[in-house]
Amino acid sequence: MNKFHSTFFAALVASLLVMTSCNPTDEEAPTVCTGLGAEFSVTADEIDAEAGDHLDIQDTFCDNEGLSEVRWDVHNAADHSHEEGEEEEGLILHSGTDWEVIETMSISGEEATSTFHTDVPLTARGVWDLVVSVVDAEGNVGPDVVTQIHIENSHIPEFTLTTVNGEDPNGWEEEPVWAPGAEVTVVGSIGDSDGVQTASLELIRESDEVVVWETDLTPAGAANHEFSVTVTVPADAATGEYHFEMLAADANGVDMETGFHVEVE
Repeated sequence: MNKFHSTFFAALVASLLVMTSCNPTDEEAPTVCTGLGAEFSVTADEIDAEAGDHLDIQDTFCDNEGLSEVRWDVHNAADHSHEEGEEEEGLILHSGTDWEVIETMSISGEEATSTFHTDVPLTARGVWDLVVSVVDAEGNVGPDVVTQIHIENSHIPEFTLTTVNGEDPNGWEEEPVWAPGAEVTVVGSIGDSDGVQTASLELIRESDEVVVWETDLTPAGAANHEFSVTVTVPADAATGEYHFEMLAADANGVDMETGFHVEVE
């Protein structure tokens, strides 16, 4: 082989090596390899938590070549789903819905265990989604793994609804529809171990946050106050999204708000 051909061949081999090194050969996505149903893991059917306490969630992640990072995402579960056909749980009266946590942690090796710690605020009650995403060193992203965190709260007042327009709201599969001019009876209770000092109900038009109907309840410091209220939707109410808001404060000044969406049409 003459000098020219030898030099050309060497350059061609070097070029092919560079091209090969630029094309990733690892296309296998990383996974969560914690056993299904493990306690305080994203593979659990659900995770129970108490407001004012903390959560330590631990999972193991695997990849055929090497891991890079894991992202933990906690957010309120209301008004959306992560999986097609996800079952509805009926009406859940969430409180403290603005609480969310997103944290990304570095991990390495073909198998790694990571622990996510978070404090649950005293304002939170209801169901939160925990979504875990893992990435390997080549940038392959594994499928999201999701479970739900059920948060109990004995610190803030609690509304319970028995019937809305004669229906048990726990059986709702979608938001209720009320007509302009309709009268809707809402039956329920508000309770707090320290006594409920104030409570009120409001129907709010979401497009401009205007209160179109409201009433004050009279708990008068009772630990549990039952109510039956007729909500009158204004006859000239614009069609669209509304929010039925329920607010209360206990004898120590601890307040809360919760509610549900309503479609007026």
